[in-house]
Amino acid sequence: MSKICKHPFQSIQVQNTGEIYCCCCFWTDFYSFGNIFEKSFDEIWNGEKAKEFRRQFIKKNYKYCKLDVCDAALEEIEPSLTAPYPKRIEFSYDRHCNVRCIFCRNEKNKEEEEFNRNKEKRIEENFDRVFTPVIKNAEFVELNSAGELFASKHSMEIVKKIININPNIKFGVISNGILFSKEITQKIGLEDRLSSAIISIHAAKEKTYNKLVEKGNFKAVIENVKYLSELKKCGKLNNLQLNFVVTSINYKEMKDFAKFAKEMGATAFFINYHRQIDSDELENKLDVTLKSHRGYNKLVKILKDPIFKEDCCFVNDYLKDLKPVYKSFFDW
Repeated sequence: MSKICKHPFQSIQVQNTGEIYCCCCFWTDFYSFGNIFEKSFDEIWNGEKAKEFRRQFIKKNYKYCKLDVCDAALEEIEPSLTAPYPKRIEFSYDRHCNVRCIFCRNEKNKEEEEFNRNKEKRIEENFDRVFTPVIKNAEFVELNSAGELFASKHSMEIVKKIININPNIKFGVISNGILFSKEITQKIGLEDRLSSAIISIHAAKEKTYNKLVEKGNFKAVIENVKYLSELKKCGKLNNLQLNFVVTSINYKEMKDFAKFAKEMGATAFFINYHRQIDSDELENKLDVTLKSHRGYNKLVKILKDPIFKEDCCFVNDYLKDLKPVYKSFFDW
């Protein structure tokens, strides 16, 4: 037995292209095990590309991973080049969403939205054939890191379908929280099967939230987080996480956000702003971790507050490693 990242041996992420990854496709630099429209799941899961990925992990060589953004899920496991069906499935192909976040993926036009929708439909049409055997053997399903579960009729039906296939399955939900209400959660059968809930809020105040989230509803989010907090208190929810992407717009509210998470019995999850596709102008405006940004040293000072070392907070290594920059009079 050895302590190693479990994802290549136990997990998959399904993208709308049909590509199968062992975890976040960005973190593995788009290293795909294969495509479900070209091969069977068995051929993909224990195919040559999957074996090569696992082989490097067994050697403790993480050349396919972006270690600067990944927080590896280390466990004591017996690694091998082949593996039984994955225990964890992340469906990340349904891009329906009810909001537009300033730092998130946004379709540029109707043609691009239609292109993505056609890819999603192809997954939907093949869902039963490809994933029923996998779901039967799974323990945990995560929805929906690509869009908003509760804004999609398809994803809501998928929840019901998964429960019908495997009534003992547990769910992790990634959501913006606006529609994550008690009524909807009970209606689709999630409440007694929730294991984790990750809610992206990114602000402690409504005014700031509205600058970051177009078409959002801060009051609804807070009410629904309180509902999830009650589920956690009574043992129906193992993990409640509140996400906060640090930008120049919200960084001054980090302490207040941490205090709110603590009150809710949740973890405040702070990560640095990072996107794959940005204009230099947008990056320079939003990325307060740039040493050239006027708010950089203020951010570094905020991060020294003791609350960020408490159990209620997770601060990723990139933010932890920020050091103050001292400039001479002539540099300003």
